[in-house]
Amino acid sequence: MLTLVSCQSDVIVPTLAQLSTPVPTQITPTMTATFTPTSTVTEAATATLTPSPTITDTPGVIIQISLTPSDTPIPPPPTQTATPLPEAFTFGHSAQGRDLLAYRFGTGQHIILLAGGIHAGFEANTVDLMNELRSHFALNPQAIERDVTLLIVPAFNPDGLTFGRVIRGRFNGNQVDLNRNWGCDWSENAEFNNGAVDPGAEPFSEPETTALGSLIQRVQPAAVMFYHAAANGIFAGDCETGGVSDELAQIYGEASRYPYGEAFSAYRVTGTAVSWIDGLGIPAVDVELASSSETEFNRNLQAILAVQQWIVGR
Repeated sequence: MLTLVSCQSDVIVPTLAQLSTPVPTQITPTMTATFTPTSTVTEAATATLTPSPTITDTPGVIIQISLTPSDTPIPPPPTQTATPLPEAFTFGHSAQGRDLLAYRFGTGQHIILLAGGIHAGFEANTVDLMNELRSHFALNPQAIERDVTLLIVPAFNPDGLTFGRVIRGRFNGNQVDLNRNWGCDWSENAEFNNGAVDPGAEPFSEPETTALGSLIQRVQPAAVMFYHAAANGIFAGDCETGGVSDELAQIYGEASRYPYGEAFSAYRVTGTAVSWIDGLGIPAVDVELASSSETEFNRNLQAILAVQQWIVGR
């Protein structure tokens, strides 16, 4: 059973991962989102940047993560230094054993984490967006601020990605909704669109949330964005012990021209990733694309550039 410790009164965290010595290997993504767009939208943003051609993965390394019990709270690092992370690595495995992959761009001390595909096949355009961003920053490294590192997780739920754009594609290999399995405001009675979904047996019961939660503790990002579709808005993480995400939502919303400043109210949500991260004192937002098929690349690129400048200027 996963050992959990509490850093704050209302926030449960997975035990801090221990990162072992990297082992050279060739990384090949285990899954690529494939689907046919069903609709076309006109983006509100006026950016004219064009995504670069798709790139082929280059050799990286595997970071092995092992969870070890701990009876004490996890302190943050005393200072931030340039990240030692490799350019491509695995940080865990899915419920069905697929690699959880991350890609690093830049080497600055301030890490910005982007994660797509938490609802995987059901929101597969978010995986495509992450891969477009990977291509762009690989071919345009000058677009990354010197003091910034971008860490991109294209498909946080590779099991769900195999099912495509159907409701089953929303969940992981254990049929758990990974955006109801985090340690702030977790509830055994979780919902999606006013229907019941499985939040897991307890917070961080799933290997995916345990792995990413541990990675977040290790690298202490300056900001985190999770990508969804298609509620058309920026929604700040909101944990009782946090409350640090509203400004990030404003920065991203103004640059992308997605609506922001209101709480998500379509239905009740519990145990979400961004609220748990907010509870750790790290700004985090859900970026809800306006379309269920388009990546809306330009407006999201503009927002990521704005977030970089905000982080560096703070």
